[in-house]
Amino acid sequence: MQVGWPGLSRAIAASIVLTSIFWIALGVWLYRNHLAADRSLRGAAVEAASTAATVSGVVGALSGNASQSHDRGARSLPPTVMPSGLAIPVAGVKPAQLTDTFSQGRAEGARHHDAIDILATEGTAVQAAAPGRVEKLFYSADGGNTIYVRSADRRLIYYYAHLLAYDPSLREGEMVRQGQSLGQVGHTGNADAAAPHLHFAIWSVDQAGDWSQQGVAINPYPLLHNGAERR
Repeated sequence: MQVGWPGLSRAIAASIVLTSIFWIALGVWLYRNHLAADRSLRGAAVEAASTAATVSGVVGALSGNASQSHDRGARSLPPTVMPSGLAIPVAGVKPAQLTDTFSQGRAEGARHHDAIDILATEGTAVQAAAPGRVEKLFYSADGGNTIYVRSADRRLIYYYAHLLAYDPSLREGEMVRQGQSLGQVGHTGNADAAAPHLHFAIWSVDQAGDWSQQGVAINPYPLLHNGAERR
């Protein structure tokens, strides 16, 4: 049976139409699958970003709480300055809380204390009683972490001992202002762990001598205790 040109033309046209429909349908199917995959990937990315943000927030909150806890332990306060001109060297301690331990015996009575012990919670800020130059940061078996600050006229040395740690910014040779943070109350050296405190001494010294010279001890108690405080 022979097919005429009109019939052949219709067959070719139908074939072209069917082929076009096939490719269009295939294109639509591929496009829809691409959109579905893209939405899935975007959803996964959004979920991952949300999870990361949540984790970051939790870590940040924990870090912030830890930092605040540490800061509270060593928080400096405006210095309590007495009429003598000296500031009480432990943050938050009032004159009435001081005890005169200057003349007490030490080493089974072999020597005088020649200082006062200022009891405070471990980690409480130790602040400069007076301005001066940091002569020495020194660790000793008795005093633990100690600081020697010398007055501008070089006649006095202010001695701080048993510190838990130094203020991170503190350096030998630098000038400190009254009330500046020096470190934290602790029990290093031979101090009793059950009674953390600052051992605070004042020595009158030879202007030409160095930080290690043996000066004449001055009792800090009356200088920090007597009279009304001023700020």
